[in-house]
Amino acid sequence: MEAKNVRASLGAEWFSCGWNLFKQDFGTWFIMFLLFIGIAIVLSLIPFIGTLVLSVISPALMAGFMFSASQMDQGNEIEIADLFQGFKDKSRINNLLTLGALYLGAQILLMIIIFALLGSNAMVSAGEAGEFDPQTMMTGSMMISMLLILLVALIIAMAFLYATPLVMLDNMKPVESVKASFSACLQNILPLLVFGIIYLLLAIIAAIPIFLGFLILLPVSILALYCSYKSIFH
Repeated sequence: MEAKNVRASLGAEWFSCGWNLFKQDFGTWFIMFLLFIGIAIVLSLIPFIGTLVLSVISPALMAGFMFSASQMDQGNEIEIADLFQGFKDKSRINNLLTLGALYLGAQILLMIIIFALLGSNAMVSAGEAGEFDPQTMMTGSMMISMLLILLVALIIAMAFLYATPLVMLDNMKPVESVKASFSACLQNILPLLVFGIIYLLLAIIAAIPIFLGFLILLPVSILALYCSYKSIFH
């Protein structure tokens, strides 16, 4: 599946599209989001294993949002149980879990890179200064290491941004979906940059009432992600 190049202004329109989907049945979307957060919290409380499981099943859970958004976009009603559509779809669950395993592997790789770069720089700085001094640690090599880490994190984010909807809605294989997602992000840097800036501005506003605004912003952003997927791939 080939990604399209879209205009930068669509980065703003995606949020409008996400909001329109959300307000059509905000109650169901809100409960689905709370259920998703609840599952994430419960799993995160389980030492080590819980975090690993959450990473692996996250695409399957996110697939439920993508499926529901697609259904609503087609004029169909949605229900809370649609959150688990990725698990119920036997033709896609293995691919979604494989995608989750790939995402977990990417996270582990990022952690290894962080430890290798920042850890080694910290030890060198500490050896030179005789102690761990934050100001001493902020050397040129440390700044370069941080930029490299940000670059790797960005590459991972681009690779997995659209992987879930591609697997769930287009039945693409996990590795191919990762490649297609990364390619699509490269082709659409400007609209995604606009999307990111608007998200940051909305996040500042959402944080004002003791972060309660994120209860609306996050599900709307998930639906906006679906809208961006639809614009770029269909």
